[in-house]
Amino acid sequence: MRVAIVGAGPAGAHLAFLLGTQGCEVLLFDARDAWEKPCGGGVTAKALREFAFLQNDVAPRQMVSQLRLISGEGRKLRLEPREVFAIYSRAELGRLMRQRAVDAGAELRCARVERTDRVDGRWRLETAAGQFTADFLVGADGASSVIRRRVGVHFGLGDFSYALGWHVRPAGRDGVNTPAAGHGQADVKYLTDFTGYLWAFPRTDHLSYGIASKYRETSPAALKERLLAFIATQRPEIADEIRSAEHHSTPRASFYGAMIPALEPASWDKLRVASSRGAWALLGDAAGFVDPLTGEGIYYAIKSAELLVEALQSNVDDYDENWRAEFGAELRRAAELQARFYRGRFAGAPLVERMVQFGRWHGGVRRTLGDLIAGDQGYVDLKRRLKRRALAIV
Repeated sequence: MRVAIVGAGPAGAHLAFLLGTQGCEVLLFDARDAWEKPCGGGVTAKALREFAFLQNDVAPRQMVSQLRLISGEGRKLRLEPREVFAIYSRAELGRLMRQRAVDAGAELRCARVERTDRVDGRWRLETAAGQFTADFLVGADGASSVIRRRVGVHFGLGDFSYALGWHVRPAGRDGVNTPAAGHGQADVKYLTDFTGYLWAFPRTDHLSYGIASKYRETSPAALKERLLAFIATQRPEIADEIRSAEHHSTPRASFYGAMIPALEPASWDKLRVASSRGAWALLGDAAGFVDPLTGEGIYYAIKSAELLVEALQSNVDDYDENWRAEFGAELRRAAELQARFYRGRFAGAPLVERMVQFGRWHGGVRRTLGDLIAGDQGYVDLKRRLKRRALAIV
């Protein structure tokens, strides 16, 4: 069987690797070289444990042992998960995963797929480099997936968040969140008037500052100003430099912006991302497999590739059943919690404010939140576990 995969990010590249090792003929397409995707780049401890190739220092990464949560009112809670997590350069991780796919036998084409048609039971793909045919088509081409629309899967405007930020070269001797050879600290600050948060993640050679909120909830200009105010608390000279450049890129700060899937509960209910009759499937961001609360998608990108390989060995229609059983309930629950988490109130204050307060006072709450960050605590039983630990003496 010849499989055409459109999109060579973690989802598409991992699928190409897995299929290549099984002897499939794989065509892997991407319109650009591996790039520094607009995201934090965080990989949970759960992902590091589960995917063996990530355990071998396969790409430059900054290990993080502490996460500082900052509430909208400025309260701070320092968490130390039981296991460290990693923050990758997405460009470096992308290059590694593409090379793994090529080494496994995949044919990588750096070309934009301009058109796809189903002709006589096969897929025909047109690029500037020529035409290609395949028995099966996989869309792994990100949040704004062209393949998703081509096969008739549609997301609404409410199914997206928007993120923007700057990659900033390290501060050096000032000691503020500077990437280092050891374990670093990541910052997450919650917003009081937007459904989202901002972050400062250390990488091996720069800092990733970013902010995300529901799409069209506010303007990009307002998000930039909110993020720049935060950057100014750590790197005032960088904030001034960005403002002087009218919020664009500067010699020390590269601007980025991107859409992120953040599906609503009703969209999870009706989502179908594979068809044996149509000979197609979707992976990763293209399928909407992103945590609506945190924006984390690398784990789901890699996991969805593995689930699709299993389904292709029997019946591709099993893929929809398998991803729902593996992580669908958790992502749907995250969608249900999103508005309540960011905009809800508890005991006369914003919910996040109370969460940070309780975490400062109570070790059990801190441990639960640490497990959530590590990927070991799900959303489905989060409320029950938090209540149980909050009432415990320890």
